[in-house]
Amino acid sequence: MKKIASFWALLVLIACFLPSVASAAVWPSENQWDESWEERYQQWVRTNWKDDIFMDPSRPYYKFENDCADAVYAMRLIFAFESRLPFVVGNRDVKGQVISNEMKTWDNLPINDRLRRFMDYVADMTSTVTLRNDTYPIALNDINPGDIYVAPGVHSYQIVEVTDAGIAEVMASTTPKQARYLLRTPSFPFYVPEDPRMGDGYRRFKQPQNASKPAMAQPGYSEEQFKLAADLAYDYVAFTDIISQKLGKRAEKPDEKTMRLLLALCMYANDRSVYVYDALWYLQKIRGEGRNCMNAREYDDHSTPGRDKRLKMFFDSIRRHLDHIGRFDPRSQPARWAKAVFSNDEPPAQEMKSLNDFCMVQMTLGEEYYMTLRELRQNVDANALVSDPNAPLPFRWGVVKEPFRAECPVY
Repeated sequence: MKKIASFWALLVLIACFLPSVASAAVWPSENQWDESWEERYQQWVRTNWKDDIFMDPSRPYYKFENDCADAVYAMRLIFAFESRLPFVVGNRDVKGQVISNEMKTWDNLPINDRLRRFMDYVADMTSTVTLRNDTYPIALNDINPGDIYVAPGVHSYQIVEVTDAGIAEVMASTTPKQARYLLRTPSFPFYVPEDPRMGDGYRRFKQPQNASKPAMAQPGYSEEQFKLAADLAYDYVAFTDIISQKLGKRAEKPDEKTMRLLLALCMYANDRSVYVYDALWYLQKIRGEGRNCMNAREYDDHSTPGRDKRLKMFFDSIRRHLDHIGRFDPRSQPARWAKAVFSNDEPPAQEMKSLNDFCMVQMTLGEEYYMTLRELRQNVDANALVSDPNAPLPFRWGVVKEPFRAECPVY
């Protein structure tokens, strides 16, 4: 009888234990977001959010496949996980419902496996478009590490540092979705807010307790950046100048600014190579399947008209900045690089070598096929770049000077 009683007692214990396993959240919420936790989040991003976050085999996030929006959401999600804070974002498919760490979909898995499944699920259910609903615009003098920049449907960045000179440095992932090192750039995002619905720009995640509230009801909400951008006619350099003045503990030196703009230009130009490579790879793929041309959706995914327009605006803005500085200082390395990029006269060979050591534009990935920043500027000025993803590589970068005659539909 004692053995039978012991057996039933064991069953009772198991029955009591099973519900707690079956109702396991992705992770328990033991803390609550508030101003103090936001400050800890800022410091964590500054010190712990590294470019190898998804490539470190010792971390549970190793080989997490991501694009730009996935990395932005993951930054907030991972801190919430490590700090046992709630993570809540809107459900794209069901209005009024949320996606949160309280979900019990993966309750039969160990916690790290639950976490990875949850990260993948959040990545599948979110995008740069959903970011506009899960975040809200903030004042420019309130930008901190952990905040983001989003251009819905285009790109998004993580703000990872604000320097003494007031520069909001960024990291970002890109397309296609894959495990990768994040790209860190000691410069502002390459965009100016221009969405008439104010869904883009510098933004902050809503705290879970405020997730259902509209953007205007969020603490620190501000429309300042949209009015300023419009007043400045969306000039990137003028806009970022004002941000640096608002955030900086000291004035940015002319050489620092020239260096920042040239570095941002180099990064932006090389970022284009990823999009060109993706288009060429995808074109090769569909041609292997018997199709010569991309359909409308594929064309939209791989064409670069907006990116190419912004590249031209970027060159023009830097040119205006250099005109404002005036005479080139021969002792300034950034100024000499800038002169090599923008001067009408052919620079001396040594100056071109120095510029090319600083920045070359890799026209496609995996190949030693480069263009100088000066040549890219000349091609952009000549409107020679082709954004059509069906175009051959030399046309995409304006290497071929004759007009591209499309044999595939243009959407």
